Amino acid sequence: MIQSKSTLYKNNFWLLALEGTFVMAAISFFSSSTIIPVFINTMTNSKQLVGLTITLGSFFMYLGRLLIGPFIPHIKNHAKFSTTLMFMTRPILLLPALFIFIGLTKASVIALIAAYAIFWLCDGAVVPPWSEVLANTVDEQRQGRLLGWQMLLGGLAGIGNGALINILLANPQFDIKLAFGWIFLIGGIFSVLSCVTMAFVKNAPHPHKTGKIDIIGYYKGLPKCLKSEKDYARMMGIQFMFLTAAMCTPFTILFASDQLKMPQNMIALLILAQTLGAPIGGWMWGQICDRIGAHNGIKLAGANILLIAFLSLLAFVLEALNPMIIMLPVLFLAGISSGVWSCYYIYTVQVVSPESRPSCLVLSCVITLPASFASYVAGYILEMFGFAVLFFISIILTLVGMTLAWRLRPSKTVVAEKNALEI
Repeated sequence: MIQSKSTLYKNNFWLLALEGTFVMAAISFFSSSTIIPVFINTMTNSKQLVGLTITLGSFFMYLGRLLIGPFIPHIKNHAKFSTTLMFMTRPILLLPALFIFIGLTKASVIALIAAYAIFWLCDGAVVPPWSEVLANTVDEQRQGRLLGWQMLLGGLAGIGNGALINILLANPQFDIKLAFGWIFLIGGIFSVLSCVTMAFVKNAPHPHKTGKIDIIGYYKGLPKCLKSEKDYARMMGIQFMFLTAAMCTPFTILFASDQLKMPQNMIALLILAQTLGAPIGGWMWGQICDRIGAHNGIKLAGANILLIAFLSLLAFVLEALNPMIIMLPVLFLAGISSGVWSCYYIYTVQVVSPESRPSCLVLSCVITLPASFASYVAGYILEMFGFAVLFFISIILTLVGMTLAWRLRPSKTVVAEKNALEI
């Protein structure tokens, strides 16, 4: 009798969920929607530098996947490889706190930018081998829930982060620099814990290539995936549009402080609202993928971006209204949007053929790489034209993406069609 994946690798589900929980918790302490913009804007008063930092994170994440792509078919132990890479890079998130505590404020900004870029470089390189562990050791029916548990539990840690920020930033007697130091220290500790947890994950036997690695040939062969995996190709166009449209999300917190002139204690509450939305969104997107399909989750992701931009624009019109009435839902939705990536990820894992999966994950980075510069462009738009123009552009891009999203087919339909062709 053949045992199921859930029996052979029963501990992997919770180990992978726990590893993801710790890294999601770490990310919440280095959030591109709240902490990064507020910290850099406070220390440098430069929105372009905010956009550049977020852009570097996105760019290096994609670069990590591109660099690791040709080596994936040759990796014998995906779990061990992922663990080694994590230990080599993720602890660097402790550096910004170190510089803050020893009084080197300017150095802490530089350290944050560098650590943020290196962390996402690691994350980009880890995703393909980590995905193989997920696909080979966790039943397909539980993959969405695993990612949901990661974001839910990690988000709960983020709520603690939000509460900490609310206490520290809302207290005028507390040194704001030290507040950020404690925030970055806790985030760095969670990052280290994710490495430790991954060390206990069990690898699944799988065929791997030996011999010389043909890097040029590998990249030349990537475009073939767009022809053989048409549903995946359609999804990638939509993901590109939504990633670009979401460039307004990291700046909503600065919109509240700079444009709406909301005081520091209210900004702290908005950050708390964002951290409350993250675990709910993480759980929600995972449930949506497993219960009504990742294709529907992608459609709802577009609706989420549309609401963020539209409600923010509405704050311009309703000047007499208390801005908290509008901005609390906006930041809550920004928190929910942090887990949207799981919809694209699950759809890719489920619709593409197993032999094409590693290549498609790398190809995703090639296609969406230009979108990584959207945050820097958004910072430029803000300084040249203002918030209203940025939100309006995001709305237009989202509407285009939502129109394309209605053509997405359910993953079950795609798989059934492929199985029928193989018979």
